[in-house]
Amino acid sequence: MISIISPVFNSARFIEGCLKSVADQREEGLEHWVIDAGSQDGSVEIIAMFAEQHPHVKWISEKDSGQSEAMNKGIALASNPVISFLNADDRYEPGTFRRVREIFEGAAEPLFLVGNCRVLMEDGSLYMINKPQPFDPVSFMLDYNFPYNPSAYFYHKSIHRLIGNYDESDHLTMDIDFLFRMMKVARIRYEDQVFGNYVMVSDSKTMQEISAGRNVENLRKVFAKYEGQLTLAQKLNICFQRMLGKNRGWIMYYLKNPMAIPARLRK
Repeated sequence: MISIISPVFNSARFIEGCLKSVADQREEGLEHWVIDAGSQDGSVEIIAMFAEQHPHVKWISEKDSGQSEAMNKGIALASNPVISFLNADDRYEPGTFRRVREIFEGAAEPLFLVGNCRVLMEDGSLYMINKPQPFDPVSFMLDYNFPYNPSAYFYHKSIHRLIGNYDESDHLTMDIDFLFRMMKVARIRYEDQVFGNYVMVSDSKTMQEISAGRNVENLRKVFAKYEGQLTLAQKLNICFQRMLGKNRGWIMYYLKNPMAIPARLRK
């Protein structure tokens, strides 16, 4: 039922752990497509050796234009109705696939299932557990409180028939762009269970963008693309919250939790 897609490039120090993370789920009918971009660091040899011992692992190695093209290749190759993406340095939580299968069995398409994501420091210590709620564009644009990492969500492959594939001109925020398009067509279900583990590797593409201070700029470009498509009520909501400035957090908290105001005033 489940196909996992892993875009890989020169990830020899992580790829075996990635492959093992999927294999250890021991899910019947599992398929793991590894889309390598022509690695030269020994990744291909590790993948090939692992695939010889695990028939569910399938792989190709050829140059591509970047991560988005690799993801789209994986989507085209995936034979199961449910897909997910696992980067080489990320891991699934044990037992995740069993729960995912239980939810998707008999579920009407298209379904987007998201769980919690354990965010880890590079030394393995816990940084935070991301719980991606609520699911609305306003909260997404203002607080980015949606899925932290693809290892924590699974969805029907048929969603791509409705909205198209990942933008191959974008290799930084293509997943965010996908989520905005996905929200228009899919039924979203949140499961309060840790599905994935995301490691903040210092030399990864994502962490390099954050370190350089470009991550917020990258997100704003995507948000600008979709802000014009919001309803009038959503636009007014965003405008109002932005006007609150640095006080937005506590003002919105008390607007949503008015019963907490008397206790606050007594203090």
